[in-house]
Amino acid sequence: MKSLPSQLPIFIQVAKHGSFAKAARALGISAPAVSKAITKLEQEWQVKLFFRSSHSLSLTQIGQQLVDELSPSMASIQSTIEQISDKTKDTSGTIKINLPASSIGQEHILPLILEFMQRYPEISCDLHFDDRNVDLIEHGFDLGIGTAINQDSRLIARPLIAQNIGIYAASSYLDTYGTPNDIEALAQHQCLPVRSLTTGRLHHWRLKEGNNAKLYEPKGKLIMNNFAAAQKATVAGAGIAMLGSWMFKKELQEGTILPILEGFWGESITIWVYYSSQKYLPNRVRLLIDYLVANIQQVT
Repeated sequence: MKSLPSQLPIFIQVAKHGSFAKAARALGISAPAVSKAITKLEQEWQVKLFFRSSHSLSLTQIGQQLVDELSPSMASIQSTIEQISDKTKDTSGTIKINLPASSIGQEHILPLILEFMQRYPEISCDLHFDDRNVDLIEHGFDLGIGTAINQDSRLIARPLIAQNIGIYAASSYLDTYGTPNDIEALAQHQCLPVRSLTTGRLHHWRLKEGNNAKLYEPKGKLIMNNFAAAQKATVAGAGIAMLGSWMFKKELQEGTILPILEGFWGESITIWVYYSSQKYLPNRVRLLIDYLVANIQQVT
């Protein structure tokens, strides 16, 4: 059994428009490509589908019979395609989202998602909190939030907000052990290193000395693999940590956490929303992305 020729949709367009040039414009291809496709179809089937002249194009009897037989099927196919397209405009369904387990995910993005779901009650959200670099496409996520999620050319990244990554300590810790004045002095203090869940290595602190960037490896007796745990340990006075400023919003206002060595902080980082396709993005996902971008400033 022969498979259906790929030139059939081109044939239908030529029959509909009565012109190779008009069919080409409708299909977004060149007129010679249309002519070549029809010639190939006629050669494969050993039939003549069109009468051609320098001024006109018309269907043969066999060509007209083929159009009459194919048109209902092509209309059905077009209807199905339009139904599928309409589903991308729907404001219902489930959005699968990867979020950081730290406070940017739970305390700042989560409230916005809850507000979004109240606005669109037909939309469900499947939230996964994970500090690892996750392959969003492989694991079926519609979008992800983070600072560096799988730098994949298949992903589109849209900036949410820029935030400082700084060095912080509890006022109780500084009262007991003093405040370091430079990077070298950190060696005399208890730092709170965080281990990467992805690589297993300790996260280096990105600092600067003058105009030079510097990677500093923190040393300490308490090592964790979770930024939220490091935040709690810092608040408890266990040591000095380099974390996002958003993690200490309340404590900074209260004065229980203090920024230190601010002259050595590196550049601010951007928090991004990542998603796999912009052209065919379901409407519910696009709505959520736009909502997050428009409202993130209110919670950070």
